[in-house]
Amino acid sequence: MNHAHEIVYISGAISSDPHYKRKFANAQMVLESLGYYVLSPTMIPPILTELEHVNIDLVIVEACDAICMLPDWKKSTFAPVEKDLASAKNKRIIYYKGVDTDAPRW
Repeated sequence: MNHAHEIVYISGAISSDPHYKRKFANAQMVLESLGYYVLSPTMIPPILTELEHVNIDLVIVEACDAICMLPDWKKSTFAPVEKDLASAKNKRIIYYKGVDTDAPRW
């Protein structure tokens, strides 16, 4: 399936996952290999407050065609808010199955 020119936002747990950068980078790589343009909350520098960060994330969600929910999205405070906004704006919701955030780290 060709997803050329579709922009997808990745949503998942950040503050509860010390390895979140690797998890988001892996999902971005997979989504880009499928032809999506990807926007990730990890692109925003961590110098902002949590509220400032989520406000920017919500603007990005509005600009995207779809949102990709990582498997741990329910563990996040704000991912459900991002999903609700995407749903309210009739964005496509993709449930990503490629990252097991509960697996042991070697």
